[in-house]
Amino acid sequence: MSGRIIPVIIIISTFCVQVSSGINYIIFPLTMQAQNYTTTWIGIVMSFEILATLLLFKHVSLAVRKLGITQTIVGASMIRMFCIYFLGMNESFIGWLLGVFMYGLATSMLLVVIQTWLNLMAKGKLKGLFLGLYSASLSLGIASGPVVLQFIDDMNVRFLLNSMLPVIPIFLLIGIRQKPSIHTDTTIRLGFIFKYAKIVMLSALLGGVCFFGLPSFLTIYGVANGLSYSESSLLVTMFMIGSVSIGTLVSSLSVFIDRIRIIYACVFISVICAVFLALAVYASLGVALIMLIIWGGCMGGIYATGLGYIGKVFRKEDQISANASFVFMDALGGFLGVCIIGSSMDLIGKEGLTYTIVIAATLYLIFITKRSISNL
Repeated sequence: MSGRIIPVIIIISTFCVQVSSGINYIIFPLTMQAQNYTTTWIGIVMSFEILATLLLFKHVSLAVRKLGITQTIVGASMIRMFCIYFLGMNESFIGWLLGVFMYGLATSMLLVVIQTWLNLMAKGKLKGLFLGLYSASLSLGIASGPVVLQFIDDMNVRFLLNSMLPVIPIFLLIGIRQKPSIHTDTTIRLGFIFKYAKIVMLSALLGGVCFFGLPSFLTIYGVANGLSYSESSLLVTMFMIGSVSIGTLVSSLSVFIDRIRIIYACVFISVICAVFLALAVYASLGVALIMLIIWGGCMGGIYATGLGYIGKVFRKEDQISANASFVFMDALGGFLGVCIIGSSMDLIGKEGLTYTIVIAATLYLIFITKRSISNL
Protein backbone atom coordinates (compact mmCIF):
# COMPACT_ATOMS: atom_id res chain seq x y z
CA MET A 1 0.00 0.00 0.00
CA SER A 2 1.33 3.46 -0.93
CA GLY A 3 3.07 5.47 1.77
CA ARG A 4 0.74 8.37 0.97
CA ILE A 5 -2.44 6.29 1.15
CA ILE A 6 -1.77 4.91 4.65
CA PRO A 7 -1.76 8.36 6.34
CA VAL A 8 -5.04 9.16 4.56
CA ILE A 9 -6.66 5.96 5.92
CA ILE A 10 -5.35 6.75 9.41
CA ILE A 11 -6.81 10.27 9.18
CA ILE A 12 -10.22 8.94 8.03
CA SER A 13 -10.20 6.49 10.94
CA THR A 14 -9.46 9.33 13.35
CA PHE A 15 -12.45 11.20 11.95
CA CYS A 16 -14.69 8.19 12.64
CA VAL A 17 -13.36 7.90 16.20
CA GLN A 18 -14.19 11.54 16.85
CA VAL A 19 -17.71 11.49 15.36
CA SER A 20 -18.93 9.37 18.25
CA SER A 21 -17.18 11.69 20.73
CA GLY A 22 -18.83 14.69 19.04
CA ILE A 23 -22.25 13.09 19.49
CA ASN A 24 -21.42 12.32 23.12
CA TYR A 25 -20.59 15.97 23.81
CA ILE A 26 -24.22 16.74 23.00
CA ILE A 27 -26.22 13.74 24.21
CA PHE A 28 -24.36 13.16 27.49
CA PRO A 29 -24.85 16.69 28.96
CA LEU A 30 -28.41 17.02 27.64
CA THR A 31 -29.41 13.59 28.99
CA MET A 32 -27.92 14.38 32.39
CA GLN A 33 -29.61 17.79 32.39
CA ALA A 34 -32.94 16.05 31.68
CA GLN A 35 -32.19 13.84 34.69
CA ASN A 36 -31.93 17.05 36.81
CA TYR A 37 -28.13 17.10 37.28
CA THR A 38 -26.55 20.56 37.67
CA THR A 39 -23.71 21.80 35.45
CA THR A 40 -21.24 21.08 38.27
CA TRP A 41 -22.21 17.39 38.32
CA ILE A 42 -22.25 17.29 34.53
CA GLY A 43 -18.77 18.81 34.50
CA ILE A 44 -17.51 16.19 36.95
CA VAL A 45 -18.91 13.36 34.83
CA MET A 46 -17.51 14.77 31.57
CA SER A 47 -14.12 15.23 33.25
CA PHE A 48 -13.96 11.50 33.98
CA GLU A 49 -13.35 10.88 30.28
CA ILE A 50 -10.15 12.85 30.72
CA LEU A 51 -9.37 11.48 34.19
CA ALA A 52 -8.89 8.04 32.66
CA THR A 53 -6.11 9.42 30.47
CA LEU A 54 -4.46 11.19 33.40
CA LEU A 55 -4.42 8.16 35.68
CA LEU A 56 -3.41 5.46 33.22
CA PHE A 57 -1.44 7.22 30.46
CA LYS A 58 1.90 5.82 31.68
CA HIS A 59 0.64 2.30 30.99
CA VAL A 60 -0.28 3.00 27.36
CA SER A 61 3.23 2.06 26.23
CA LEU A 62 3.09 -1.25 28.09
CA ALA A 63 -0.32 -2.07 26.59
CA VAL A 64 0.92 -1.42 23.06
CA ARG A 65 3.99 -3.60 23.63
CA LYS A 66 1.94 -6.51 24.98
CA LEU A 67 -1.09 -6.30 22.70
CA GLY A 68 0.35 -4.85 19.51
CA ILE A 69 -1.23 -2.19 17.34
CA THR A 70 -4.03 -4.33 15.89
CA GLN A 71 -5.23 -5.82 19.18
CA THR A 72 -5.10 -2.41 20.87
CA ILE A 73 -7.29 -0.89 18.16
CA VAL A 74 -9.84 -3.72 18.28
CA GLY A 75 -10.01 -3.90 22.07
CA ALA A 76 -10.30 -0.13 22.58
CA SER A 77 -12.99 0.18 19.90
CA MET A 78 -15.13 -2.59 21.43
CA ILE A 79 -14.91 -0.99 24.88
CA ARG A 80 -16.07 2.34 23.40
CA MET A 81 -19.04 0.64 21.75
CA PHE A 82 -20.17 -1.06 24.98
CA CYS A 83 -19.82 2.10 27.09
CA ILE A 84 -22.01 4.21 24.80
CA TYR A 85 -24.69 1.50 24.68
CA PHE A 86 -24.63 1.17 28.48
CA LEU A 87 -24.90 4.92 29.12
CA GLY A 88 -27.96 5.08 26.87
CA MET A 89 -29.83 3.05 29.50
CA ASN A 90 -28.17 4.50 32.60
CA GLU A 91 -29.60 6.99 35.11
CA SER A 92 -27.23 6.35 38.01
CA PHE A 93 -24.54 8.93 38.79
CA ILE A 94 -22.03 6.15 39.55
CA GLY A 95 -22.95 4.56 36.23
CA TRP A 96 -22.23 7.83 34.45
CA LEU A 97 -18.84 8.11 36.14
CA LEU A 98 -17.79 4.53 35.33
CA GLY A 99 -19.13 4.56 31.77
CA VAL A 100 -17.51 7.86 30.83
CA PHE A 101 -14.26 6.83 32.54
CA MET A 102 -13.96 3.60 30.55
CA TYR A 103 -14.95 5.38 27.34
CA GLY A 104 -12.23 7.96 27.93
CA LEU A 105 -9.62 5.29 28.68
CA ALA A 106 -10.36 3.39 25.48
CA THR A 107 -10.51 6.55 23.36
CA SER A 108 -7.22 7.97 24.63
CA MET A 109 -5.43 4.66 24.09
CA LEU A 110 -6.82 4.46 20.56
CA LEU A 111 -5.79 8.02 19.70
CA VAL A 112 -2.26 7.63 21.11
CA VAL A 113 -1.69 4.56 18.91
CA ILE A 114 -3.16 6.25 15.82
CA GLN A 115 -1.28 9.50 16.43
CA THR A 116 2.08 7.76 16.93
CA TRP A 117 1.47 5.59 13.87
CA LEU A 118 0.82 8.67 11.73
CA ASN A 119 3.81 10.59 13.12
CA LEU A 120 6.08 7.68 12.14
CA MET A 121 4.51 7.05 8.70
CA ALA A 122 4.17 10.64 7.47
CA LYS A 123 7.46 11.87 6.03
CA GLY A 124 8.95 14.70 3.99
CA LYS A 125 7.31 17.99 3.05
CA LEU A 126 3.84 16.43 3.22
CA LYS A 127 4.22 15.67 6.92
CA GLY A 128 2.99 19.11 7.96
CA LEU A 129 -0.06 18.69 5.73
CA PHE A 130 -0.83 15.21 7.04
CA LEU A 131 -0.51 16.34 10.67
CA GLY A 132 -2.74 19.31 9.91
CA LEU A 133 -5.32 16.99 8.35
CA TYR A 134 -5.04 14.73 11.40
CA SER A 135 -5.74 17.64 13.73
CA ALA A 136 -8.54 18.68 11.39
CA SER A 137 -10.05 15.19 11.51
CA LEU A 138 -10.12 15.38 15.31
CA SER A 139 -12.18 18.54 15.09
CA LEU A 140 -14.22 17.66 12.02
CA GLY A 141 -15.33 14.42 13.65
CA ILE A 142 -16.55 16.26 16.73
CA ALA A 143 -18.15 18.94 14.54
CA SER A 144 -19.99 16.29 12.53
CA GLY A 145 -21.57 14.81 15.65
CA PRO A 146 -24.05 17.67 16.22
CA VAL A 147 -24.81 17.75 12.49
CA VAL A 148 -25.77 14.06 12.55
CA LEU A 149 -28.05 14.72 15.50
CA GLN A 150 -30.00 17.33 13.53
CA PHE A 151 -31.67 14.42 11.68
CA ILE A 152 -32.41 12.29 14.76
CA ASP A 153 -34.81 13.50 17.45
CA ASP A 154 -35.24 10.39 19.59
CA MET A 155 -32.52 10.20 22.27
CA ASN A 156 -32.62 6.38 22.42
CA VAL A 157 -31.97 6.16 18.68
CA ARG A 158 -29.10 8.62 19.08
CA PHE A 159 -27.42 6.40 21.66
CA LEU A 160 -28.04 3.24 19.62
CA LEU A 161 -26.58 4.76 16.43
CA ASN A 162 -23.60 6.14 18.28
CA SER A 163 -22.82 2.77 19.86
CA MET A 164 -22.33 1.33 16.36
CA LEU A 165 -19.83 3.94 15.12
CA PRO A 166 -16.74 2.66 17.02
CA VAL A 167 -16.71 -0.46 14.84
CA ILE A 168 -15.81 1.51 11.68
CA PRO A 169 -12.14 2.26 12.59
CA ILE A 170 -11.56 -1.46 13.17
CA PHE A 171 -12.39 -2.31 9.54
CA LEU A 172 -10.37 0.63 8.22
CA LEU A 173 -7.18 0.07 10.21
CA ILE A 174 -6.71 -3.68 10.64
CA GLY A 175 -6.47 -4.11 6.86
CA ILE A 176 -3.25 -2.06 6.70
CA ARG A 177 -0.30 -4.46 6.60
CA GLN A 178 2.45 -1.84 6.86
CA LYS A 179 2.41 -1.22 10.59
CA PRO A 180 5.49 0.39 12.12
CA SER A 181 7.53 -1.43 14.74
CA ILE A 182 7.29 0.83 17.78
CA HIS A 183 10.34 0.51 20.02
CA THR A 184 9.63 2.11 23.36
CA ASP A 185 10.35 2.00 27.06
CA THR A 186 7.87 0.31 29.38
CA THR A 187 6.88 3.64 30.92
CA ILE A 188 6.17 7.12 29.60
CA ARG A 189 8.89 9.68 30.49
CA LEU A 190 6.76 12.77 30.99
CA GLY A 191 9.46 14.70 32.87
CA PHE A 192 12.03 14.13 30.12
CA ILE A 193 9.62 15.20 27.37
CA PHE A 194 8.42 18.23 29.32
CA LYS A 195 12.01 19.39 29.93
CA TYR A 196 12.81 19.61 26.22
CA ALA A 197 9.41 20.78 24.93
CA LYS A 198 7.99 22.88 27.75
CA ILE A 199 6.28 25.55 25.61
CA VAL A 200 4.66 22.94 23.36
CA MET A 201 3.52 20.78 26.29
CA LEU A 202 1.93 23.79 27.97
CA SER A 203 0.24 24.73 24.69
CA ALA A 204 -1.30 21.25 24.71
CA LEU A 205 -2.51 21.95 28.27
CA LEU A 206 -4.22 25.15 27.12
CA GLY A 207 -5.58 23.42 24.03
CA GLY A 208 -7.17 20.81 26.27
CA VAL A 209 -8.99 23.49 28.27
CA CYS A 210 -10.60 24.71 25.04
CA PHE A 211 -11.09 21.44 23.16
CA PHE A 212 -12.73 19.65 26.07
CA GLY A 213 -14.31 22.60 27.86
CA LEU A 214 -16.00 24.29 24.90
CA PRO A 215 -17.72 21.22 23.38
CA SER A 216 -18.90 20.12 26.84
CA PHE A 217 -20.58 23.44 27.68
CA LEU A 218 -21.11 25.49 24.51
CA THR A 219 -24.56 23.96 23.97
CA ILE A 220 -25.62 24.83 27.53
CA TYR A 221 -23.97 28.26 27.14
CA GLY A 222 -25.94 28.95 23.98
CA VAL A 223 -29.26 27.92 25.54
CA ALA A 224 -28.51 30.15 28.55
CA ASN A 225 -28.04 33.05 26.10
CA GLY A 226 -31.46 32.49 24.55
CA LEU A 227 -30.48 30.35 21.58
CA SER A 228 -32.43 27.24 20.55
CA TYR A 229 -30.90 23.78 20.94
CA SER A 230 -30.21 23.65 17.20
CA GLU A 231 -28.53 27.07 17.22
CA SER A 232 -26.54 26.14 20.33
CA SER A 233 -25.31 22.93 18.68
CA LEU A 234 -24.03 25.07 15.79
CA LEU A 235 -21.67 26.84 18.20
CA VAL A 236 -19.81 23.56 18.71
CA THR A 237 -19.93 22.75 15.01
CA MET A 238 -18.47 26.11 13.92
CA PHE A 239 -15.66 25.88 16.48
CA MET A 240 -14.70 22.48 15.10
CA ILE A 241 -15.07 23.53 11.46
CA GLY A 242 -12.64 26.37 12.16
CA SER A 243 -10.17 23.84 13.50
CA VAL A 244 -10.56 21.83 10.30
CA SER A 245 -10.20 24.67 7.80
CA ILE A 246 -7.99 27.32 9.38
CA GLY A 247 -6.19 24.80 11.59
CA THR A 248 -5.00 22.81 8.57
CA LEU A 249 -3.69 25.98 6.92
CA VAL A 250 -1.82 26.97 10.08
CA SER A 251 -0.25 23.52 10.34
CA SER A 252 0.88 23.64 6.71
CA LEU A 253 2.55 27.01 7.33
CA SER A 254 4.41 25.59 10.34
CA VAL A 255 6.77 23.80 7.93
CA PHE A 256 8.07 27.22 6.81
CA ILE A 257 7.55 29.42 9.91
CA ASP A 258 8.93 28.98 13.43
CA ARG A 259 6.44 26.78 15.28
CA ILE A 260 6.74 28.63 18.61
CA ARG A 261 5.80 31.93 16.95
CA ILE A 262 2.77 30.29 15.37
CA ILE A 263 1.63 28.95 18.74
CA TYR A 264 2.04 32.39 20.34
CA ALA A 265 -0.02 34.08 17.61
CA CYS A 266 -2.77 31.47 17.84
CA VAL A 267 -3.09 31.84 21.62
CA PHE A 268 -3.19 35.65 21.37
CA ILE A 269 -6.01 35.56 18.82
CA SER A 270 -7.86 32.99 20.96
CA VAL A 271 -7.87 35.41 23.91
CA ILE A 272 -9.48 38.08 21.73
CA CYS A 273 -12.16 35.63 20.55
CA ALA A 274 -12.94 34.51 24.10
CA VAL A 275 -13.24 38.08 25.36
CA PHE A 276 -15.72 39.11 22.68
CA LEU A 277 -17.77 35.89 22.42
CA ALA A 278 -20.42 37.04 24.90
CA LEU A 279 -20.94 40.31 23.03
CA ALA A 280 -21.08 38.49 19.72
CA VAL A 281 -23.76 36.05 20.93
CA TYR A 282 -25.96 38.96 22.03
CA ALA A 283 -25.33 41.04 18.90
CA SER A 284 -25.60 38.44 16.15
CA LEU A 285 -25.48 34.67 15.94
CA GLY A 286 -23.63 34.98 12.61
CA VAL A 287 -20.86 37.07 14.18
CA ALA A 288 -20.55 34.58 17.03
CA LEU A 289 -20.24 31.69 14.60
CA ILE A 290 -17.51 33.45 12.60
CA MET A 291 -15.63 34.19 15.81
CA LEU A 292 -15.85 30.54 16.84
CA ILE A 293 -14.52 29.47 13.43
CA ILE A 294 -11.45 31.68 13.97
CA TRP A 295 -11.06 30.48 17.55
CA GLY A 296 -11.32 26.84 16.49
CA GLY A 297 -8.76 27.43 13.75
CA CYS A 298 -6.28 28.79 16.26
CA MET A 299 -6.76 25.83 18.61
CA GLY A 300 -6.47 23.32 15.78
CA GLY A 301 -3.33 25.05 14.60
CA ILE A 302 -1.79 24.82 18.07
CA TYR A 303 -2.42 21.08 18.29
CA ALA A 304 -1.08 20.19 14.83
CA THR A 305 1.91 22.53 15.20
CA GLY A 306 2.75 20.94 18.55
CA LEU A 307 2.61 17.46 17.00
CA GLY A 308 4.96 18.56 14.25
CA TYR A 309 7.36 19.95 16.83
CA ILE A 310 7.61 16.76 18.90
CA GLY A 311 7.82 14.65 15.73
CA LYS A 312 10.87 16.66 14.69
CA VAL A 313 12.63 17.09 18.04
CA PHE A 314 12.42 13.58 19.54
CA ARG A 315 13.94 10.30 18.34
CA LYS A 316 11.87 7.40 17.03
CA GLU A 317 12.43 5.55 20.32
CA ASP A 318 10.90 8.50 22.21
CA GLN A 319 7.86 8.98 19.97
CA ILE A 320 5.44 6.96 22.13
CA SER A 321 6.60 8.91 25.19
CA ALA A 322 6.37 12.23 23.34
CA ASN A 323 2.94 11.57 21.83
CA ALA A 324 1.51 10.08 25.03
CA SER A 325 2.87 13.03 27.04
CA PHE A 326 1.32 15.45 24.55
CA VAL A 327 -2.04 13.66 24.89
CA PHE A 328 -1.60 13.65 28.68
CA MET A 329 -1.09 17.43 28.82
CA ASP A 330 -4.05 17.92 26.49
CA ALA A 331 -6.14 15.70 28.75
CA LEU A 332 -4.93 17.44 31.92
CA GLY A 333 -5.99 20.79 30.47
CA GLY A 334 -9.33 19.27 29.55
CA PHE A 335 -9.86 17.82 33.02
CA LEU A 336 -9.07 21.11 34.75
CA GLY A 337 -11.04 23.09 32.17
CA VAL A 338 -14.21 21.00 32.36
CA CYS A 339 -14.23 20.98 36.18
CA ILE A 340 -13.49 24.70 36.55
CA ILE A 341 -15.86 25.77 33.75
CA GLY A 342 -18.72 23.68 35.16
CA SER A 343 -18.22 25.05 38.68
CA SER A 344 -17.73 28.66 37.53
CA MET A 345 -20.93 28.54 35.45
CA ASP A 346 -22.80 27.47 38.58
CA LEU A 347 -21.13 30.13 40.74
CA ILE A 348 -21.05 33.23 38.51
CA GLY A 349 -23.33 32.31 35.63
CA LYS A 350 -22.86 31.41 31.98
CA GLU A 351 -19.85 33.70 31.47
CA GLY A 352 -17.83 31.41 33.72
CA LEU A 353 -17.08 29.61 30.44
CA THR A 354 -15.29 32.53 28.80
CA TYR A 355 -13.68 33.83 32.00
CA THR A 356 -11.96 30.49 32.61
CA ILE A 357 -10.49 30.30 29.13
CA VAL A 358 -9.38 33.96 29.06
CA ILE A 359 -7.52 33.56 32.36
CA ALA A 360 -5.84 30.31 31.26
CA ALA A 361 -4.73 31.74 27.89
CA THR A 362 -3.48 34.98 29.45
CA LEU A 363 -1.34 33.06 31.95
CA TYR A 364 0.18 31.07 29.10
CA LEU A 365 0.96 34.24 27.13
CA ILE A 366 2.66 35.75 30.18
CA PHE A 367 4.79 32.60 30.59
CA ILE A 368 5.86 32.37 26.95
CA THR A 369 6.60 36.11 26.81
CA LYS A 370 8.81 35.97 29.92
CA ARG A 371 10.63 32.95 28.54
CA SER A 372 11.25 34.67 25.21
CA ILE A 373 12.59 37.80 26.95
CA SER A 374 14.91 35.73 29.18
CA ASN A 375 16.36 34.00 26.09
CA LEU A 376 17.31 37.31 24.44
